[in-house]
Amino acid sequence: MLKKVAEEQSSNRLAILAEEISHELFHGKHRSIFHGYSSEFKEYKAYETGDNLKLVDWKLYGRTDKLFTKHFHDESNLSAFFFIDLSSSMYFPSESKEKIQKSIQIVAVLCKIFHKQRDKFGLLGISDDVIWESPLSNSKSHLQATYHQLETLLGRSSIDERSELPSALASKILSIGQRKMIFVVSDLLFDNASYDLFLKSLSEIKANKNTIKILHIWDQSEHAIENDPNKIMQWKDIETNQVISLHSEEWNQLQIKQKTQFLEQRINPLLNKGFKYYSLCANESLYELIRQII
Repeated sequence: MLKKVAEEQSSNRLAILAEEISHELFHGKHRSIFHGYSSEFKEYKAYETGDNLKLVDWKLYGRTDKLFTKHFHDESNLSAFFFIDLSSSMYFPSESKEKIQKSIQIVAVLCKIFHKQRDKFGLLGISDDVIWESPLSNSKSHLQATYHQLETLLGRSSIDERSELPSALASKILSIGQRKMIFVVSDLLFDNASYDLFLKSLSEIKANKNTIKILHIWDQSEHAIENDPNKIMQWKDIETNQVISLHSEEWNQLQIKQKTQFLEQRINPLLNKGFKYYSLCANESLYELIRQII
């Protein structure tokens, strides 16, 4: 009984956070923050100073010599899938779990936004296997179940688990279908072979007329520069358990080299293929991170 109460309180905290952030974002905006692939026409309205010129019906202007804007129903006819990386590196640093915490909060807020827009959303949580999958839905019970499961993911112990997110994407290409919005939430720390599969799978998903949004989560401590030249640094890959010991100067050189390689080998291919890429520092406020995405 006590465990159930604790779980409900935890889910409620995430629900309150998602409601507060989504309310701030919706304030003063049109209802649909994310737009779908079709909208139902509602009515014309006389143009007023400050109206969006993109909404002006210029053909009607040519016939009538008067400016009118087109307005549509709020529904955006959109369905979204979230692929959440739950490998060990996403739980770094282990003291704060900042990356996975912000990832889960971001997903919770976005799900709330889709719920407000009356759009469907589904989720997959992936570590060394698909450990949680939910279908596309927009019901209130689905949203509450999503909050509960997201909190459960935050509290789980992730030890020595490699990311199988690329394989999961490859296996879901057909079932995703067409005209969906796909969010991939990850630190992108895959080996080269897995990253090749990742890019290939994303390209096939995009070819099916889906929109791809890469939410790249990283922590400032992963790029920290050490100033003490006599200090010995130890680096451990928490997915392979490999340990490297280096002097601070060598450590800093390695950090700079890895950052450059990561940009060239991981980020640039995403940009070149036209995917929507968002670099999200987990140490920033949740509100600012969401604003970057929408």
